[in-house]
Amino acid sequence: MCKGVIEASLAEGLPELLEKERVHVTWEELAKHNTADDLWVAIRGKVYNLTSYHKRHPGGQQFMQLGAGRDVTHLYEAYHPLSVLDSNILEKFEIGSLKTQEYHTYPPMSRFHRALKKRVYDYLKDAKMDAQYTMWGLQSVRLALMVAAIFGLYALSTLGSVILPAPLAASTTLAILFAALGGGARALIGVHTMHDASHGALGNKPALWTPVGVLSNDFLNGSSFYGWLHQHILGHHQYCNTAGVDPDVRPFPFRMDKHQEWKWYHRYQCVWGPLAYCTLSMFHRLEDLTFINEKKWDTIRMAPLSLEHQAYFWAGKAFFFFWQLVLPGLLGVPFKHTVMCHIVGEVVGSWYLAIAFQANHVAEDIEFQTISEGGACLEDWAVMQARPTQDYGHGSLATFVLTGGLNYQVVHHLLPGVSQLHYKDIQPIVKKTCEDFGVTYNHRPTFAAAVGSHIRHLYNMGIPPAIKTKAN
Repeated sequence: MCKGVIEASLAEGLPELLEKERVHVTWEELAKHNTADDLWVAIRGKVYNLTSYHKRHPGGQQFMQLGAGRDVTHLYEAYHPLSVLDSNILEKFEIGSLKTQEYHTYPPMSRFHRALKKRVYDYLKDAKMDAQYTMWGLQSVRLALMVAAIFGLYALSTLGSVILPAPLAASTTLAILFAALGGGARALIGVHTMHDASHGALGNKPALWTPVGVLSNDFLNGSSFYGWLHQHILGHHQYCNTAGVDPDVRPFPFRMDKHQEWKWYHRYQCVWGPLAYCTLSMFHRLEDLTFINEKKWDTIRMAPLSLEHQAYFWAGKAFFFFWQLVLPGLLGVPFKHTVMCHIVGEVVGSWYLAIAFQANHVAEDIEFQTISEGGACLEDWAVMQARPTQDYGHGSLATFVLTGGLNYQVVHHLLPGVSQLHYKDIQPIVKKTCEDFGVTYNHRPTFAAAVGSHIRHLYNMGIPPAIKTKAN
């Protein structure tokens, strides 16, 4: 009888004992568990200890380490198919709950989001397509061609003054042309292989994503791939067009949203804005230094910087400036000529990237997120990826190639883990699903039309509110 009483007492007290063992942490406390040896994440208010799992993660360690110590709800739901989301794979890792939030939250996955995932992944499965596109032969050729174009064009622009026949060697116009094309080539590798690598959509070999991303960004463009992951994955893709969270939407120097305070210099931002885009690369590298120093990208705190990524960061900077500014001089090119070619490439590549991105998210009819007083978004994550985003030029192969699929930006934001090489095939599914669920799908017929909508938006946001109110 005593044994029965003891057993009954233990059984009765077990839930209370288990509850005491569970953790209930704030986001600040969660943030302390951000290393490979102590890796916690939060998803939909539950906290999971994934320390023993992160090395076995099929998607590699890049995203696991990036999300360590954070609420990764929206990344988890965005990058995984329903078969994973509806499984109990995380149950055995659950250790407690999250009491507070670092940023605003979105409602649970909508019927729209679930239907979209099912339709797209069913299509890819039936067509026997890998979502990440694993044809490494073609991937390697694409990468090799862009690398060859980058170095070849820059060599022609700088060394051309030394190795080309006299009439051509003396042609400043020809040097500027080659330098401009070289800058465009550096932008292309950014929107092609680097972009897919940062999203885990460059084939299904995670061990190659970081090396390709580092080669494309750090060594060929002089900008940190690690910083890009914070800006783009942790910031922009989770909180698209949310001022104060999305690093791509900043109150200075532009006025992009009607809720921003108007300043006198906004009046002509439609004129000076596109010119300022030419400095994007330079400012991005300066922000890299701020990122390393302040341990955050804008408001996005840095994941612990490993020795590997420190080496990539500084070696990439050194190599970029060496082959851009030092090597030509060692080969006999006048420094003034080298600087000219460098600046031309920077201006063209920067403007190329900036205008393509801006046409996607800062344009007429594009929304900026509204957050309630309680810190919660009124619409679910997928809906708020579609509304602040714009597609353009679907029928143009040239537009697709020259933008690396950015012209299918709505598709990309809703399905970031799918390779850009599938966008054309799945776009009709995405558009039809948006129509079925009444979700806005923004699209312009051409790249020129998209850029025009961006310029008009800058103009409208530059009008002093007092004048606009009086006109109405």
